[in-house]
Amino acid sequence: MHLVFVRHGEPDYSIDSLTPEGFREADALAARVAGWRGRVAACYCSPLGRARRTAEPSLAALGMEAETLPWMAEFTISAHDRPDGSRHCVTWDLLPAWRTEQPKLAEPEGWVDAEPYPRDHAGEIVPRWEGVKAGVDAVLARHGYVRARGVYRVAPDVRREGLLLFFCHHGLACAAIAHVLGISPSQLWDDFFLAPASVTVLHSEEREPGIAAFRCQCMGDTSHLRAAGLPVSRAGAFGETFSL
Repeated sequence: MHLVFVRHGEPDYSIDSLTPEGFREADALAARVAGWRGRVAACYCSPLGRARRTAEPSLAALGMEAETLPWMAEFTISAHDRPDGSRHCVTWDLLPAWRTEQPKLAEPEGWVDAEPYPRDHAGEIVPRWEGVKAGVDAVLARHGYVRARGVYRVAPDVRREGLLLFFCHHGLACAAIAHVLGISPSQLWDDFFLAPASVTVLHSEEREPGIAAFRCQCMGDTSHLRAAGLPVSRAGAFGETFSL
């Protein structure tokens, strides 16, 4: 089984859609996705417009529809990175000097209790995190991969060559991927940049009978943009991107 997470194209947040460059990125992505026709078992999409606009050309190329899942909306949980709580930000915007002094951020479950998150966070961050975990596990269970103690138990008759395609967002993708891999999402939010219209692939490995674990094959791949002669957008990055 392959899990493919696609970040939406370059966004126009003012209208929850894409910029003209973002629409070009979506078309370049669709040219790549067209080659997956016949392998994609199901498509899932965030309810937000920028993800849906990105998905449309790819779904047309596949001749498929996507199921919209509310839990796949962006993971916009508030945080702060000043000891006095004076600078407010989102999860992937923590300043490095503050973040690296917070060891709990590296804990797969304990990160929710780290200092950057408000002490009254239980009403916001914990339910959101639990919702993402339950959501991705429910999708995998539909396809025969049932989570048990950090791995997935697989029935003998499961279609193992299938591909699940998720159209979503940087923050959400990092949260879902972290849960599947059993690591802290903070490590992905802050240390990895999923460029607009990029592709991240996890593949399952069954080294023990009936038990699957997932590994990351590639993170934020943009080779389809290069093939189309498009630059890698820096939307969401704090530095220059590399397009060669």
